[in-house]
Amino acid sequence: SAMLSGLTVAEDANGADIAASESSLPEKNGQSPSLDVFVGFAIDRRDISGGKSASLNFDGRPIQKFHYGDYTVEPGHQYEYSVRRMIKAPSRSRYSFFSRPKYVAVGSPLVVTVTTEDPSTSKHGVYFNRGAAGSQAYAEKFGEFRKWHRVNKYGTPHWTSTINPLTIPDPAKKKEACAWLSRGLEEALLEFISQAKDSSWQLRVTAYEFTHKEVIHAFAAAVERGVDVKIIHHVKGSHRPKTRYNDVVKDKDGKVAKEWVPDKTTSDTQRAIDAVGFQSLDHARIWHHDTFIERHTSSIMHNKFIILLRDGTPVEVWTGSTNFTESAIYGQSNVGHIVRDEGIAQQYLTYWNKLALDPPGRSKRHSGSSHDEDAVPMDEINEQLQPDPAGAQPHDSITVFFSPRKTSDLLDWYADRMGDATDSVHFTAAFGVSQPLAHVLNHDGKPSPSHEVGVRRSPRIARRIKTDDKLLRYILLDSQPSEHSSEKSRASAEKKGKGNDYCDYFDFKKLNSNRIAYGAVLSGRNEEVKNVAPSSEHSESLTGLSTFVDFVHTKFMMIDALTVNPTIITGSANFSIASTEQNDENMLVIEGDTAVADVYFTEFMRLFDHFYSRDKRNESLGKGSKSPRAWIDVVEDDSWMKPFFDPS
Repeated sequence: SAMLSGLTVAEDANGADIAASESSLPEKNGQSPSLDVFVGFAIDRRDISGGKSASLNFDGRPIQKFHYGDYTVEPGHQYEYSVRRMIKAPSRSRYSFFSRPKYVAVGSPLVVTVTTEDPSTSKHGVYFNRGAAGSQAYAEKFGEFRKWHRVNKYGTPHWTSTINPLTIPDPAKKKEACAWLSRGLEEALLEFISQAKDSSWQLRVTAYEFTHKEVIHAFAAAVERGVDVKIIHHVKGSHRPKTRYNDVVKDKDGKVAKEWVPDKTTSDTQRAIDAVGFQSLDHARIWHHDTFIERHTSSIMHNKFIILLRDGTPVEVWTGSTNFTESAIYGQSNVGHIVRDEGIAQQYLTYWNKLALDPPGRSKRHSGSSHDEDAVPMDEINEQLQPDPAGAQPHDSITVFFSPRKTSDLLDWYADRMGDATDSVHFTAAFGVSQPLAHVLNHDGKPSPSHEVGVRRSPRIARRIKTDDKLLRYILLDSQPSEHSSEKSRASAEKKGKGNDYCDYFDFKKLNSNRIAYGAVLSGRNEEVKNVAPSSEHSESLTGLSTFVDFVHTKFMMIDALTVNPTIITGSANFSIASTEQNDENMLVIEGDTAVADVYFTEFMRLFDHFYSRDKRNESLGKGSKSPRAWIDVVEDDSWMKPFFDPS
């Protein structure tokens, strides 16, 4: 936001002081200026806590949106926003002694007061990283450190540029870039760990990916302080033919000898653990022999949570989607969610204690495992800890669900909750949309003939379809789905006799009630496109830290986020069959907490708008758009409002 060089203080209809830009025009003779020249909104912000005022209109241009997010505020502050209509400035007017702005604000303002949450003190502390490295701001701030690489992702070689904060040679700039990308997520995570001050504290941790140096060193420092640290981590691999000097090794009977080879996640974690050094041999021995617990028997140990205990009593828990890696903190979008509630922390501790015994993830009848038949599998334990729910959870409640589970009924329950939405749905999907959720998204209140069969064949689907065309659903995907993959999945479903029930992105994207965005950077600068006027757009680059998920790694769903009874579902699971039936996972279901809903909603829309604008811009350039209008130029007629607003 550009600070105004000069602000005047005007009075609103209630006599309250408000910040107003000098270019504001009052109503003339009690009449508002004509809506024929309405080109957007002027928004001024006053920090009541700090006393500063600012215009949120970049370079004096109108804001041409019907929802607007301000992402430059501080936690625990009170702000006052005044909103006015903007019109094109008359070419000649009695206000011409001003610096002749092209657009001016008119009429009495709408004034809104907002108090931001303070995540460091409230019951829920929610921290999102930037999650938008591929942005104009990142390119402008750190573009001098851009490097080009030839990559071969998904079998297609191509050139790509990155701005990796970890390779910036200037230490001050490197620190600045990391802080900009982390946006408080890393700082909050390290602060959470540092609360364990001495031997009266304990930390119980689960980790899937565990390579971020700062986080690992924070746990090592806790060990040095005398904190009892225990970390369950993912360990998987496979037995492969043993080789020596490029020759296959055989045993005395002539059979090919096998050796166990860890997967990349396991080997990367072990290298990071081994790289830590200690001044005290005793601490080094504790780190290597008493701190880490291997989790072998689940499909994937996908949890990433930390339980903080004092004198053996759990007091709070850190959870969410954030792996302990540079990619998770500085690259793809992620959330860290603190719950300061002893009861919730106790549930996590009970679950952790079961995981620490490394029982089989699934019962033998499901997994075919030869593991100890007397060991109670985690799918049975988890359903004992929290049975599958029936219907909505109580208002003002927090429910924890752990996986794996015996069936996918919990995934169906998520779909039912989505289908019960009356106002809105906001949903992130890093790895595609599972069938139960896709069926809900593929209905807007008017069943199409192609899905009437599916409704008749599946009473559960019929129960879910309760929406109408007044409902809006926003879906944020990591990447644009592939038509080839969709065709293969559809063909597979048809072979199994389930073709009538299959639906995916290419079905539900056609519905007006669905708004869909997927991760993207601007495909190129305007001057690289023929017949398009040059612009001030910067070439956008990612950090290069993510090898699989580049953009969206969060796993959360909001139901009716802007109502008095919102539902927030968030955690480590990807709303998939695998995350429900096979992996070690955890999810929070938070009912009726509007403060938490406000934070998740704001962060969702921040990322959705960021990617949606790039999707549309890239789509326009891909079609060979010859529009002379730059990406952020103002539309000076009423077409910017259509079809979203009808003045009549």
